[in-house]
Order: sequence, then C-alpha cells, then structure tokens
Amino acid sequence: MNRLEGHIGAIRTCDQISRVTAVLDAGQEIQAVVIETPETAPYLKKGSKTAVLFKETEVILCLPGNSQISEPNQIPAQVDEMEAGILFTWIGLRTPIGDLGAIIPSESVSLLGLTPGKEVIACVKTTEVMLSGL
Repeated sequence: MNRLEGHIGAIRTCDQISRVTAVLDAGQEIQAVVIETPETAPYLKKGSKTAVLFKETEVILCLPGNSQISEPNQIPAQVDEMEAGILFTWIGLRTPIGDLGAIIPSESVSLLGLTPGKEVIACVKTTEVMLSGL
C-alpha cells in the first residue's frame, strides 16, 4: 500500500459524491473520489491533514510524452528497482513525492522497456485513491 501525507486543498461536491484534491507535502496534487460530503464526513474540511492511500496494483505506468491521458493523477517517476515474477513484477519508483510501489504484468516490463533508471509516469485513477484523516 502506498501512503503519502498532505492536506485537503479543495473539495467539489455533487449529491453525495465529492472530488477532493489533496495537496501532498511535496506540493503535488492528487485527486480522489469520495462517497461522502463535508456534511457527512468530518475529515473533509479544506486544510485538514490527510493521508493519501492507494494499492500498488492500482498504479499504471506509462512513458513520458503520452500527455493525452484522461487521468489527472500523474506522477513523474524513475524506476529504482524491480522484482520480477512469472505473472507480475513489483516496480520500486523514486518520485518527487516519495518512494512508491507498482505491481504490473510482467509482460508490460519488456513492452515498456523498463530498467532501473528509466523515466516513467505513474498514474492512479481518482476512484482508486483513498483518504484518511490524520
């Protein structure tokens, strides 16, 4: 599980769903979809400290230059280490917001030409990001 800390920077609500922008301590913004509102969840207050969590299996890797991706959660990263398995490979990533992990299909490693030092973009769907009050 990837875990980062920051604060809530913005909240946009419609019905019982909120799109929350968390500003991480390193300045990067991460968006999350939360099935709560500021009225139903006390931690959803602008400026409140929050932990941003997402599974390693929810990280999608792409190569720089693919700027037309619909996902706003794009984090520049560098491959630091890799643990190859038959079906999946764990990728350790160095990013401006801290170290992250990603688990991707092993076939994708060769498809993307991933090796330690390779620059990538780590994407996480807004619907797969969890927030937790601190």
